[in-house]
Amino acid sequence: MKINFKNLLAVLLTFLLFFSCDQQKSSLTLATYTYHTNNRVENLKPLAQLIESELGREIQIKSYPDVAAMLKGIDTNSIDIGLINTLGFLKWSIGHQNMEVVAALQTKEEARDNYKTVLLTNRDDIGQLDDIVGKASGLRMMFVNEGSTSGNLIPRLLFDAIGIQSPDNQFMNVSYGGNHTDTWKNLLQGKADLCAIGSNEYYSQLKKNPSQFESLKLLWISDEIPLGPVLLNNRLDSETSNRITKILLELNKTSPEALETLKAGWSEALQAEKFYQISSENYDSINTAFKNNKELQLIFNQ
Repeated sequence: MKINFKNLLAVLLTFLLFFSCDQQKSSLTLATYTYHTNNRVENLKPLAQLIESELGREIQIKSYPDVAAMLKGIDTNSIDIGLINTLGFLKWSIGHQNMEVVAALQTKEEARDNYKTVLLTNRDDIGQLDDIVGKASGLRMMFVNEGSTSGNLIPRLLFDAIGIQSPDNQFMNVSYGGNHTDTWKNLLQGKADLCAIGSNEYYSQLKKNPSQFESLKLLWISDEIPLGPVLLNNRLDSETSNRITKILLELNKTSPEALETLKAGWSEALQAEKFYQISSENYDSINTAFKNNKELQLIFNQ
């Protein structure tokens, strides 16, 4: 049988052209995770529409039930653009290279106590951190949830630094409140002796009803915690990645409404003013502490 190479070449070129166009028009997945009752889909819609308009490609929004589930989505390359929290990013950074850190929300310079951890107690016999170490075996400690940065990662790193390397074994009891509000309310009701929550929740509730905190004592407040980054999948071509990054970096100017809608989904981002370009190196100091805390990694894996 005689093969017509000219026809074969024409068919091949047509297929390649079709495949290339199909790739250009294929949809992208913009993903995040659900916190408490907010899946944050509505918060991401304006941003998704901007990216869709700029790239000419459909943007599908997906909200995973929690950070751990989102990380599984990243592992299976199901996410093209991901908004993740700090703890989730730290966990991902161990042994993974399929996505790139491109941007994060930047807090206003004049902002104070935007994203920190506060440690509270309802015990009169605890006045400083050293008291916790000496009484740990008789104390009930409540964190927010396993995937919380301000309500689990940071307080565990604090405990590690002051001599409580294994809170789950050294405290009489360790539990989780589920969210920041329920956590401090459980402390108020005497269901725990210590709790760690985000400073945004603490100062917000303190302003609304200061009398609620009269029986509680602020033991410690952390330094500012870096906000979680935006990740882009490495399979995206450089032009697409650069265009998405540009949209993020200029969002405060081109569509401040979209930025405000996005920020409303994250309490720790309320005082942010814009996205700024970053890399994984921006998280080096906190990343080192996380990698050295094997118990925290084990809890997150579970």
